[in-house]
Amino acid sequence: MDLGEKIMKIREENNLTQEEMAARIYVTRQAVSKWERGLAYPSLDVLRLISREFGISMNELLGVGESTKSKEYKAIGFKHPAFALLYGAMFLFVGGVDAAFNVVSIGSHVELWELVFYNLILFFVLACVASQFVKSLFPVGRVLLEYNDFGLRLKTLTGTKVIPFQKIVSLEVKTHGNWNAGRLTVRTFEENYAVYPLKDLNQVKTVVDEVRLLNRY
Repeated sequence: MDLGEKIMKIREENNLTQEEMAARIYVTRQAVSKWERGLAYPSLDVLRLISREFGISMNELLGVGESTKSKEYKAIGFKHPAFALLYGAMFLFVGGVDAAFNVVSIGSHVELWELVFYNLILFFVLACVASQFVKSLFPVGRVLLEYNDFGLRLKTLTGTKVIPFQKIVSLEVKTHGNWNAGRLTVRTFEENYAVYPLKDLNQVKTVVDEVRLLNRY
């Protein structure tokens, strides 16, 4: 069955006239007529609309079967090295402030409770910065996120995870300030996975969303 026949079948199964179908996907009745007669073909954007509007996968519309999908992974999410430098510098700064505070406190009239209180605050800040520093270094490697036509493969602190597209509920990005970099959270039915720190974060999400749409189950 060619694309025109599939479009006609979708229209008839939904009890729509050519004009009614055209209205739902924002094209003219003449365009639908030409598609069904094989005289023209819808653009990729229109195919996406048909896919979403009528609940049919792009693979089915385009006649792409499982055997034609690629299992070869392609790298898309790369580690941003600036985060390691940033948190490393912050760790040294806070550690230096803590050390300087304790040196100055020696021989001064600072109360013991004040010394303990301020050391606890600085230690907490230092621990938070150290945690972020470790996360910016591990897992080791430049590539943190890969994809193929079936799903994602991502590297986290707990190891490499392979997540099929049909298990993904949503993708969320959290950028740092004006940087187009930060954390990608992959939410599934069972668990959530964080990939950090990624470069070109918004572009990564756009590409993954596109691949998910084209390979929707």
